[in-house]
Amino acid sequence: MKHSKTFFTALALTLLCSVAFALPGVESYIPDESGEFIYYSDYSFERTSYIGFMYYNDSTYAIRYYAPMDAAKKLFEKDITLYFLIDPAAQHLTLKGEKITGETETSDKDIINYLHDLFYEFTARRQKVSVTGLTKVTNTEDFAQFGGTVQVTYSNIAPIFNLESIRAADGTVLFKMLSTGMVSSDTDNSFPSFKGVEGLPKDNARSFSNKKSKAVTVTFGTQTITIDETWEASLDNLWFKGNEALLSLNEISEAPMNSAQYETYLCRKLCQGTNGSFSVLPQTRMEVNGATVTITALHYEPATGNVTRDFNILTKKADGSYTYLKLTVFDGIYQANKQYFTTILNSYQIQ
Repeated sequence: MKHSKTFFTALALTLLCSVAFALPGVESYIPDESGEFIYYSDYSFERTSYIGFMYYNDSTYAIRYYAPMDAAKKLFEKDITLYFLIDPAAQHLTLKGEKITGETETSDKDIINYLHDLFYEFTARRQKVSVTGLTKVTNTEDFAQFGGTVQVTYSNIAPIFNLESIRAADGTVLFKMLSTGMVSSDTDNSFPSFKGVEGLPKDNARSFSNKKSKAVTVTFGTQTITIDETWEASLDNLWFKGNEALLSLNEISEAPMNSAQYETYLCRKLCQGTNGSFSVLPQTRMEVNGATVTITALHYEPATGNVTRDFNILTKKADGSYTYLKLTVFDGIYQANKQYFTTILNSYQIQ
């Protein structure tokens, strides 16, 4: 099970070094970072279809259309990517160059034109919206590509356009955020390898020992939580239960910038996947309760079949500092032992 003891240090440094890059004419509350991407389910097609957008820098973007093979409809797999070079100084989206990969037949021109339309439309619509903090914004808009009058919801959890979903007037979902991520290196091919994820992916079969063991209360700074003797300490703030689960407690003395912006940034990052492990946003839950944000996130790694569930609790204290709990467990183990992990989470306290 993967972990990082420098999670918050890395995030803080990244945020401090980031320039507020955004789409032309858009004032972005959270700056997009090189390698950030987002995938949507697009229900305007007659076959299963996914649309992805990736930000390289303020002048370079990629848009990908992916549709898996549909044997019943006798449709082959389709994978088309457009790479755009734009003018970042222009007030409106202005293309300066384009490269297309994956085009195999004449009918692909319609898809390519559609991707162009979405890039222009999403940019123009985002220019007219202010999206701040963790509050979602829903507007009624006329959108020809989606059949007329629709409800468009924006959220800072979604990078690039901050677009979460598009719904018809009757509430039918037409376009929805499915997965967000950030590539970690030049060799991380998460964006071009995404092939969709539906529902709750099934984790690999696993064994788990849940025999009664002596309770142990552990402390890090102002945080305490009760686990048991089967957990092994790796660092002062990190514990493992075999290869099945990990628990970490972290503290941040103060936000490196505006606290509301910092909290929003952290929440976006906690919802992202990386290194071929994809976030499953329809299964992700976020709850804001006073000074505490609780995020339960699901991640799926197609190459291994692993599904993990992350429990994240971020709390701002009265003195401006933050505490952060992260519990990661394989989902198959969690589903069969919910009470065990719920008891641990319920014991969490901050002094």
